[in-house]
Amino acid sequence: MSEITLSNTVRTSLLSLGKTQALVDKTQNRLSTGLSVAHPRDGAVRYFQAKSLDERAKAFMDRKSSINQGISSLEATLKAMDSLEQLTNQAIGIFESARSAGSTQRAEFENQLTELAKQIEKIVHDTSYQGLNLLNSSASKLSVRFSEMSESKLEVDGVDFKYSTFFQKSDGSAFVGTYERYQLGSRMGMEALLSEFNFDDASQLASFNAMADLAVARLEQTKTYVQSKAASLANSLAILRVRSDFSQEYINTLEGGAEKLTVADLNQEGANMLALQTRQQLGIQALSFAGQSEQSILGLFR
Repeated sequence: MSEITLSNTVRTSLLSLGKTQALVDKTQNRLSTGLSVAHPRDGAVRYFQAKSLDERAKAFMDRKSSINQGISSLEATLKAMDSLEQLTNQAIGIFESARSAGSTQRAEFENQLTELAKQIEKIVHDTSYQGLNLLNSSASKLSVRFSEMSESKLEVDGVDFKYSTFFQKSDGSAFVGTYERYQLGSRMGMEALLSEFNFDDASQLASFNAMADLAVARLEQTKTYVQSKAASLANSLAILRVRSDFSQEYINTLEGGAEKLTVADLNQEGANMLALQTRQQLGIQALSFAGQSEQSILGLFR
C-alpha cells in the first residue's frame, strides 16, 4: 500500500489545527479547574512555591484547632471560677444574715455553709476539659503551641482550689481542714458553731459579731484570691483569642499567596478560548481551501 503524500499547504494546515486544539484543551482545563498551574509541567517554580504555602497553611490550621481547644478549656475554667465566687458570696451573705437570726435559723445556716463547701469541692472536681483540670492542682498545666517553633507557645499553670486550700486567711495563706462543722468554722474565723451563741448575752453577741467580721474578712480574701486567679486566666484567654484570629488571618494570607501563583484569570482564559475557537475555524477553512485547490488541479486531467 502506497504512502499518502500531503501537500505542504495541507500539512501546514493540519499542524496548525493540531497546535490550536492542544491550546483549546489546555484553556478548557483551566476554565474547568480554575487553575493555571495544576501540575509541575505547567510551571515547576510556581507549582512548588504554591505547594509550600499550602502546606504551611495546613500546618497553621492544625495549630489553630489546638488554640481553639485551649480557648474552650479556659472558658470552662473561668465559668467554674465565676460559680466559685458566687458560692463564696453566698457564704458571706449567710454570715451577714446570721447577725440578726435566731438560734434555730443559725443552726440551718450551719448546714448551708457545710453544703456550700461541698458544692465548691464538686465544682472544682467537675471542671475538667479533655482530661485537663486547671482547678484541682497547681501542677496541672495547659500548653498551647502556635507554630512549629518550640518557643512559640503559651503555658497556663493550674491552681489548687480544692476544699483544703480554697478558703484563705487574712494574709492570703490557705487553711487545712475537712467538711466537719467545727473545722469549717475555724477556717472561716468561727470560734464556735453559729447556733451556740446566746444573743441575749451582750458579751456573746459581741463575740459573735467579732467572729462574723473575721469570717466575712476571710471570705472576702478568698473571693479576692479567686478574682485574681480568674484575671490571670482571662489574660491568657485573651492571648489565645488574639492568636486564633492571627492564625486565621495568616492562613488566609498563605492561601491567597498560593492562589496568586496557581489560579487562572477566568476573564483572560475566556478571551483566549474565543480567540482559539476563531483560529480553529480559520484553520478548518484554510484546510478546506487547500483541498479544493488540489481537486481543481485534478480536474484538469479529466
